[in-house]
Amino acid sequence: MRLLVLGGTRFVGLHIVRAALAAGHQVDVFHRGRTPAPDGARSLLGDRDEAGGLAALERGAWDAVVDVSAYVPRQVREAAALLNGRVGRYVFVSTVAVYRDSCPETAEDAPLAEPPAPNVEEVTGATYGGLKVACERALDATFDGSALHVRPTYVVGPDDYTDRFASWLRRVRRGGRMAALGDPRTPLSFVDVRDLGTFTVGLAAGEAAGAVNASGPARPTTWGQVLATAARVTDGDAELIWLPRDWVAAQDVPAAAFPMASPHAFTGAAPYALDRAHTLGLTHRDVADSVRATLAWHDKHGQATAGLSDAAEADLLTAWDRERG
Repeated sequence: MRLLVLGGTRFVGLHIVRAALAAGHQVDVFHRGRTPAPDGARSLLGDRDEAGGLAALERGAWDAVVDVSAYVPRQVREAAALLNGRVGRYVFVSTVAVYRDSCPETAEDAPLAEPPAPNVEEVTGATYGGLKVACERALDATFDGSALHVRPTYVVGPDDYTDRFASWLRRVRRGGRMAALGDPRTPLSFVDVRDLGTFTVGLAAGEAAGAVNASGPARPTTWGQVLATAARVTDGDAELIWLPRDWVAAQDVPAAAFPMASPHAFTGAAPYALDRAHTLGLTHRDVADSVRATLAWHDKHGQATAGLSDAAEADLLTAWDRERG
């Protein structure tokens, strides 16, 4: 297969390219040149946000394209119009944030969020899901429903520059009294980037259309179970202090202090249905493997940019102790 990846030099795109190369496919990577493409892939340089920025894609044909870097519908419309008739498959990396509601086992046909106004292109926590809905619809309009939308949850693993998952793992490893948010029984859904990469390449080579959730792990998992796994893997002895969400919010603590800790009003079930994903070939590695690989990469290459600072955590726990008397 000759594969085109739009944005294939960082994290999710990087692992899609690596998976495709490992499977023996020919890979072209369209990117801005700020980060080199993986060895074995051909670079096509351009910036989809600049006038004429797609010029490198005006010639050539591909069996499939995987679009990792589109966040607003204009980007999708321009790429889809240019590539239509020259790609066999268009796979768009979307998000489970497209769903309107949070409920157990949300399936791909669940109601979607409302897109923002057509002139809105600022990606924020409030607009992210709606903009991805608009992207999906723009792609379907061009490819007449034959495109495939991959909807991941949080993505974790090596090369994750966001520090979202690694910040929890570092803190567990350090030990001592540790602030955790909410209820340890709260579901946590994430997919290892290596599993997502392999899955996406398989989808590009297949014939499925529509949408597919791309979540994990293999069995419903909670925050308490994941942090316990992290403690076992890292030999950490953290004493978890589970702080009520409402109380933490009243302390004026920013949401970024507890990354990935999305609230769910249910326990004992996975937030997203994976029947279609498993039918189409999604597999899951052990959570312990994801913990090890995330920390190994982070310790060599990552930066600590997420989570509570030591001082902020100490202040928060002191306030909690004071309130409990």
